[in-house]
Amino acid sequence: MNQPPSRQYGEGGESLLQYLMKKSTERLKFIKSMAEFGTTESEESNSFLPQDVREYAKKEYWDRRYEEEDSFEWFKGYDSFRHLVLENVKKTDKILMLGCGNSPLSADMYRDGFRHITNIDYSPTCIRRMAHKHADMATMTWLEMDAWQLTFSDGTFDVVLEKGTLDAFMVAEKSPWTVSAETAQFCHQVLQEVSRVLCPGGRFISISFAQPHFRTPLYANDVYGWSVQTDKFGDCFHFFFYTMERGGTLTQQQRDQAHRFFHPPAVEHVYLSDSDHDEDFLRRIDVSPSSSHLSNSEKLPTSTMTGASLTTS
Repeated sequence: MNQPPSRQYGEGGESLLQYLMKKSTERLKFIKSMAEFGTTESEESNSFLPQDVREYAKKEYWDRRYEEEDSFEWFKGYDSFRHLVLENVKKTDKILMLGCGNSPLSADMYRDGFRHITNIDYSPTCIRRMAHKHADMATMTWLEMDAWQLTFSDGTFDVVLEKGTLDAFMVAEKSPWTVSAETAQFCHQVLQEVSRVLCPGGRFISISFAQPHFRTPLYANDVYGWSVQTDKFGDCFHFFFYTMERGGTLTQQQRDQAHRFFHPPAVEHVYLSDSDHDEDFLRRIDVSPSSSHLSNSEKLPTSTMTGASLTTS
């Protein structure tokens, strides 16, 4: 059977891909509107919104942005999840901030007594400007480095913390229910490096807007040698605080969840004929109680589903 002609969505007659991209951009704008800003004003930060969300995964975009933007805080500020940090991080811990950006998080934690923080980002512009801005914080260091290729020795850190870094590299994904092979491989490389540089008993903390049924499968891999715990914070819009402890073990439920996520059951695709494509076929479905395909024991009541009659006028 021939595949039906391509359909148009939205007000401008966009293709499905264009429509989904627009909706994805709108969601990112909403998420950014929920953020707490540092020294910049809301209008200034909104001027950095890219036309295409895939720009968030490009180094060139961030270099340009960091040249002009002084500070920006993704999701919520430190005070919103400080209680979770204090539960999982000691003031004496050696901390690696993965993809630090120009967020004030490292400086906020430093002022709160966490004095052993190493910040890395793959943007030299970011590292140069942040090192200059926080030159007074003597025991905090800033290094240009890729998260997927860390140059630290094994077991260097007690804590590795990322806030929105992995999210930025996943914005081009077409659906939260699936992850492309390329993105999955990139995340796997990053997580292997994180696991490697953690000391025994060390914690990897990931702060994200991604819900557990989308994000836990990425972390629930026995090869990383850690357990996975989830907490949340925020008011009307929740954010998630994932804690992976090196040396811990996954639950079988988490393993099963990861397997289903990366190995979904095969779905048989059924194409509608051209004549059915306008959804007129819905009107031709007989769902009345007297429908001949139902046995007497299967007859439906005339009013179900919030009291709406199933008979047609």
